[in-house]
Amino acid sequence: MVTLTRTIRFSLTRELPPEEALASSRGNTHAGWPSMNLVAGASWEATVEVRGTPDSRTGYLVGIDKLDAAIRTRALPVLLDAHRRRDLTAPEVARTILETASGGDGPTFDAIEVGMERDTRWRVDSGDMSMILVQRRYEFSASHRLHLAELDDAANAAMFGKCSNPNGHGHNYEVEVQVKTNGDAPVSILNLDEVVDDVVIDRFDHKHLNLDLEDFKERVPSVENIAARCVDLLRDPVAALAGDCRLHGVKVWETPRTACTVLA
Repeated sequence: MVTLTRTIRFSLTRELPPEEALASSRGNTHAGWPSMNLVAGASWEATVEVRGTPDSRTGYLVGIDKLDAAIRTRALPVLLDAHRRRDLTAPEVARTILETASGGDGPTFDAIEVGMERDTRWRVDSGDMSMILVQRRYEFSASHRLHLAELDDAANAAMFGKCSNPNGHGHNYEVEVQVKTNGDAPVSILNLDEVVDDVVIDRFDHKHLNLDLEDFKERVPSVENIAARCVDLLRDPVAALAGDCRLHGVKVWETPRTACTVLA
């Protein structure tokens, strides 16, 4: 017997009718979908548990795509509709997901935990309260190898250690995009998600950074260089957003203990 857990992030917004929220772009898997534009709602994390014996051939207990789909297609329409009428308590959110998404022709959830999503922040400095710094996190998974083509394997191993493994190694990267915007015309979170998804996440996610992309053909894909490349990719698209936006910087976590920030 094993227990599989899966965390699904979503927002309950009053700004958009449920059908529009559910039709919006799935831009930020880290912060969740639907995204919450402005602050007319609440952001949530739901972690579901499924227990059982994995399939002997695939090793799967249940596909995580099925867990995601059960919540997003069954529970979210009910939650969005209820949230437009009144505030929901955490137990109500948890029970609604179990009652609407579990079982039937989909997976059966054995337990669920819910909490508030935390990875979007608005910063205001006392020196200039007319400007707001929006800091929003995203994620992608990728592999890379740290090496220099002019060095042999022994020299690369001496310089980069295990990170120079010839077959590469992987990370679950987190990316914090920092955008300065006019406080009277704040950035649209939905639009920012679309930009980051289009120019960064789709580009890097589930890629071998050395082999699959031109970005690092001649450049070591260190966390420093990845953050700098994100700044290059995002500067112009962010400047084109409504709200007098400009990119302030990008912070990339390679591991929970290793991160690099590059200012724009």
